[in-house]
Amino acid sequence: MFEGSAWSLTGAFTAKEVTDMKKTKTLFFFPLACLLIAALSSCGGKPAAMTDIPVFPGAVELTAGTSAVGDTLSQNEQTDAAMRKAMNAGGKIEQRAWQLPAGTAWPEVKSFYEEKLQAAGWQSGLGGVAGGFADVNKMMDAANQSNPMSQTMIFSKGKQSLTLLMLAMPMNKEGKQLIVSLATN
Repeated sequence: MFEGSAWSLTGAFTAKEVTDMKKTKTLFFFPLACLLIAALSSCGGKPAAMTDIPVFPGAVELTAGTSAVGDTLSQNEQTDAAMRKAMNAGGKIEQRAWQLPAGTAWPEVKSFYEEKLQAAGWQSGLGGVAGGFADVNKMMDAANQSNPMSQTMIFSKGKQSLTLLMLAMPMNKEGKQLIVSLATN
């Protein structure tokens, strides 16, 4: 069972048993190594700020004090900051909204952000461990097709997620709006 100072598997087990143990060890350590690589690759790098997120061409920002949507998003940021402070939790949420040019369709918005964000290192979907379980944007595509009033997609990068929500409200004569929410944990 022992050869020299090192223990040998070959004396105690058959060749098939040794091969099976090596396969089991590989099947155990390979996913573990992948998780470690994913965790380490999401470390480092400066988190993105809302100013790093591209603006859809021709879109006009809806700001606090000039737009009900801008006022609501500003209040959301203040509420989030107060809740995180009260719970002694880090991170933050930044939200902005834009009035999209007349006639803008979801496929244009989706294509623009997929191209720009993926070029900047963002991944489509939730990313991390959660992203490996389900492709959230494929699920969102099904929901988007059934509801022309609201389309959504999510991107992730490191410890951040970016949600894009295009709204087409029938009462809004100005057209569609795009709300962008950047969450940093």
